[in-house]
Amino acid sequence: MVVFSTIEGEFLREQLELLLRLQEIDSALSDLQWETEDLPRQIADLEQQVETTDAAVKEQEIALETAKKDRRKFESDLEDTSTKLADLKSKQVVIKTNEEYAALQTEIGYAESTISQIEDSILVLLEQIEGASVDMEVVRQSAADSRGVIEKKIAEFQHEMVRQTEALTIKRDERVRVAMNVDERMLERYERILESKGDQVLVPLIDGLCTGCYKKLPPQQAIEIRRSDRFFECEGCGRILYWGGEGQDGEE
Repeated sequence: MVVFSTIEGEFLREQLELLLRLQEIDSALSDLQWETEDLPRQIADLEQQVETTDAAVKEQEIALETAKKDRRKFESDLEDTSTKLADLKSKQVVIKTNEEYAALQTEIGYAESTISQIEDSILVLLEQIEGASVDMEVVRQSAADSRGVIEKKIAEFQHEMVRQTEALTIKRDERVRVAMNVDERMLERYERILESKGDQVLVPLIDGLCTGCYKKLPPQQAIEIRRSDRFFECEGCGRILYWGGEGQDGEE
């Protein structure tokens, strides 16, 4: 067990109060820092959701436009094939041999079959376009609703970032003011332990146990901590120990 300080009386109690206040500020700073650093990630996630929503709308738009282009192509092919069929039929009156007539009928049959297939394809596309147009409106409305909700949330997070940044500044200023009143040696030891542990520097002694690592202290040392006439560092975890309050038995 390392004796931190043998300073006695009111000054020691004041220093303990200052260190506990400093620890409280550092804990609040740690929480604020984490929240402030996490907000940009949350905003980025929300912005990604907006991009995903927009991409879904774009994909639907492309599918609809592709179907319309295919329909226009089929209609053009239909027009060309119909013109060709009419031209073939017009030649029937000038055919002189059976072989030519048979060949012409084959071409006419192929053209008619092609026209039938094109018309079927156009009907399928028209149904697809009608359905896609309805889906497009649904997707656009859903995207608009989602975007509105997400953008509102992003604005709230951005406002929260400003608020937390201001809170960090206030807390840091408060820390400076409190630290100025702490004994230099105590502050150095506090900062060293804080850097080492990353969390609580001062922990209460409860039922003879260090609440940082739960190492049991000899009864005499627990009595000295209870008297609050000196600070100790726990031999187990190195944290500064103080009496946890009235009504807790520091002796076994």
